Amino acid sequence: MDKTKYKISELAEAAGVTVRTIRYYVSKGLLTPPIEDGMYSYYSEINLKELKLIKAYQEKYLPLDVIREKLLKGEKDVDINLKEDIHKSDTESLFRKVLVIPGIELSVREDVLDKEKVETLVNYIKKIINNI
Repeated sequence: MDKTKYKISELAEAAGVTVRTIRYYVSKGLLTPPIEDGMYSYYSEINLKELKLIKAYQEKYLPLDVIREKLLKGEKDVDINLKEDIHKSDTESLFRKVLVIPGIELSVREDVLDKEKVETLVNYIKKIINNI
């Protein structure tokens, strides 16, 4: 199996968390959802990096809602040895999902994430939806 693809159980083992934790983090927007490939779902190295960041923030006793906001902002100010893990190649981008309304999410690439612009866009989308 390609090491850049993980089944949920493999990701859990690599990150030192449970499968249930991964599913919970995805449902709360802390972790990028898996890649769908037919009947199967796979997680990537990006997910492993995200889990390491979440764990590092938890070691600083930050609540999950604060961690989620830091991840949405692209903040990586936690003191951990992940410099190699945090680096992304030009072809690898980390996307964050932003809930617009239940059932509609906006994917924003981390390196272009500007919280104010995203909030403006979300509010604009909500207005459009309300007028439909």
